[in-house]
Amino acid sequence: MAKIFRVVVRGQFADLDQETRDRLVAEAPEHDIFKSAFTTDGTFTYDPSLVSFNVRYETRVADAHPGTDPGSAAVAMAIERASSWLSSVGIGHKHVRATATDMASVWQ
Repeated sequence: MAKIFRVVVRGQFADLDQETRDRLVAEAPEHDIFKSAFTTDGTFTYDPSLVSFNVRYETRVADAHPGTDPGSAAVAMAIERASSWLSSVGIGHKHVRATATDMASVWQ
């Protein structure tokens, strides 16, 4: 059975060229924290200061190996996805980390 996690990946922008900075500042209203949601594809949020960002994912992890922590797997998957996506769109980043919440535990 799969567990559902909400994962928040946090990091800082790094080595942005002027063109990328200008684009991100112009697009910042579309990436406001109040417009964010936990989605399979991830929701990218930041403010125009371009210091830090968040990417919010809803991730499902199968409990395939007894004794392994599905939360750690969710965190690793989300960090990999966020880092790959940021690199693919030319956004430099550093100090990437994440936290995961098992949605089943919310009701306990």
